[in-house]
Amino acid sequence: MRALIQRCLVMVALVAVSTAIAQIVIPPDYDDYLAIIGTKVHNLETTPSPRIVFVGGSNLAFGVDSPEVERKLGYHVVNMGMGFNMGLRFMLDLIEPRIRKGDVVVLVPEYNLFFGLLDGDERLLDVLELYPDGWQYIHSRRQMLNLGNNLFRHVKFKVNRVLQQIGHKSDPECIYCPRAFNQYGDIVAHLGKPSKDVTRMSFLRSAGQVDGEAIHVVNDFAAAVEARGARVVFLFPCLPEPHYELRHAAIERLESELHDKLKVEMPSSAKDYVYPVQDFYDWVYHLNREGRTLRTARIIDDLRPTIEAARRETTGDAATGGLAGSRTADASLSADGQLRQKLQ
Repeated sequence: MRALIQRCLVMVALVAVSTAIAQIVIPPDYDDYLAIIGTKVHNLETTPSPRIVFVGGSNLAFGVDSPEVERKLGYHVVNMGMGFNMGLRFMLDLIEPRIRKGDVVVLVPEYNLFFGLLDGDERLLDVLELYPDGWQYIHSRRQMLNLGNNLFRHVKFKVNRVLQQIGHKSDPECIYCPRAFNQYGDIVAHLGKPSKDVTRMSFLRSAGQVDGEAIHVVNDFAAAVEARGARVVFLFPCLPEPHYELRHAAIERLESELHDKLKVEMPSSAKDYVYPVQDFYDWVYHLNREGRTLRTARIIDDLRPTIEAARRETTGDAATGGLAGSRTADASLSADGQLRQKLQ
């Protein structure tokens, strides 16, 4: 019995040592989609205020036309949307110290972030490897448990990635890599490419109770940046019609709790950002060109009152501020049907 225990301990030690060596020796994948994080943080630090700062996961990376938002609303735009895998807590802690007076922060978190992913999943380890400065934002017990529980899976993924890359050249037209983004932080490499049928793709399979701590984290973030003179707006993510219908009970439950507990402006409903499946590119949160155009118009309409109020507050003149006051005279098409006809 003692010999068996000793052999087991030796095996555990070998696995631990091998995991540690692989983690140290194998470098991060700087062609990874999430490797854009350093560039996005730099853009946030260097773009002058007043700004519209989008915060969320890949629904924003694939689904917002930032130059159009900037043109119509007259504020500089920074799209910080990357991946919900890093967790809502990390997203907010990352940008909070970089928000300034006059900024408008637009929170568009995926539904998953309120149903178990407040502190991310195994991809948070990739984020921290690609952006070591991010370790300063790891402070919750749940984040620590997430990192520890997923370390072996993370190392296994790295080893498999190295093996798969042997003999393969980097794709110059890749969608899930830093080259796919424009200077605002939008992914544009997918525009015009054929879309997949997302109808049968899984979505929110484990939607139990709404994570009340996630709402608390958003409220704490909003209080911190509003004390600095910024504004915060909450918008719902885009979603295909069949997926909304499939999970409408969970989404309506979340929406009800947000109305009761969230201390942030919500100018629209979850149903306002539901679109036909043909408007999606390759996943339930990723819009194609037409869907992106429709959603951007809706975002502009939702944000316009907040931007105009912020401009009046900071300048006393609703016609000035941001990039150019005259841009606010451009009225966006709020009706999806009108805009869809224009696109056809």
